[in-house]
Amino acid sequence: MPRTATPSTITQEVAVRTYVEAALAVTRLLPHPSKVLNNIGRTIQVFDLTIKQPDVAAVARRYREGIKKLEWDVSRTTSRGARAEWMKEVIGTLPINKIIPAATSARDYGYTVFEAMWAQVNGQHRITNLVEKPREWFEFDQGNNLLLVTRENPYGIRVHDKWPRKFICVQHEASYKNPYGNGLLDEAYWYAKGLAANFEFHLGFLEDDGRDHWMGWVPPGSTNEYKDKVEAALRALRNAAVAVVEEGTRIEKVENKGRSSTSDAYEIFKKSCRGTINMLWLGSDLATNAQGTGAYASSQSGMEIQDDALSAGKELAEDLIKSAVDWMIEVNNIPDDGENAGFYLYDPPANDKAQAEIDRVYATATGRKPSNQLLAKRGYEPGDWEEAAPQPTAPQPPATTFESGYDLDALIAAGETLKKKP
Repeated sequence: MPRTATPSTITQEVAVRTYVEAALAVTRLLPHPSKVLNNIGRTIQVFDLTIKQPDVAAVARRYREGIKKLEWDVSRTTSRGARAEWMKEVIGTLPINKIIPAATSARDYGYTVFEAMWAQVNGQHRITNLVEKPREWFEFDQGNNLLLVTRENPYGIRVHDKWPRKFICVQHEASYKNPYGNGLLDEAYWYAKGLAANFEFHLGFLEDDGRDHWMGWVPPGSTNEYKDKVEAALRALRNAAVAVVEEGTRIEKVENKGRSSTSDAYEIFKKSCRGTINMLWLGSDLATNAQGTGAYASSQSGMEIQDDALSAGKELAEDLIKSAVDWMIEVNNIPDDGENAGFYLYDPPANDKAQAEIDRVYATATGRKPSNQLLAKRGYEPGDWEEAAPQPTAPQPPATTFESGYDLDALIAAGETLKKKP
């Protein structure tokens, strides 16, 4: 018979590391699960160099610029009330343009940590800034608790126990098994490394293999010392077109016919690595998946793909701001008016022909203008949807009687006769 569940047995967590993996309980720190870091024996700081690799830096910068273009607002289920207005006023005082892109770095590294800066504002305790701190200062313990590792505390300090409502950890695709999250730099490391190493190799290849070759024939029985002298003369001849050799030694220039296959192989390798990096950050390889032809088609397709990939970064930034707002609501006892208000990011639609048609259909179907909040998102100015005041009609001249010297009755009769003819 199965044992009857009791409150003490069903509320207690059983599958924990200290119970299953007893060997790991020797240290409080949980090792980073990255295969890259384990293989090369480095810390997460190695990814700081990876994100500076030109191909990685380009897509990472483009992603952050896409995040920075988003606008924010406070959602509500009813008309905006006092709590929503308070939230919007508080969030508006934060340096959002710096905080939101910084939050997306959790997508690059797997996690990042912000320290909340509190101050007394208008009689309330408010967070005036969220500062991203070096993530290498923080690790996790066996219970997935965030630790601040210091010189005096090499095994770390549980930040939420010692400093409540002070540190916010933003994690990308984190789990119980891996609280460090999944970082894109971890997946892109070897591709970035290959591009950097092969670029240096290819420069040397182009220098050595891209020009004509020189061949030297020495008499039989020549010493190695003499061969070295001839080789040095050939190198001088290759670089300066001047060389001195002894008579009897034959020198011949061999024209390089070109080996496009080697260069093509490098280009294919480079394109493959760049395509994978684009897939990781932007959701697709823009170089091969652009719809249509021409620069305009490529740019339009690229923006659509980027918009789809922004959802992960938006969620990271939204969670960060929501956590900070929840703390301020708790500390200041802000009353709940049932609005269910919350911070969110959105991509404002462009005022193009398609959007104008949507607005026209909305107004025609409902018989009323959109709400002020929706009008602001659409980019309309106050008064754009106001009904125009009726204009006074100009006085019309009195009607005059049409006079003609023709017999109109006869003309009308002739016209009716023509209509009846087949």
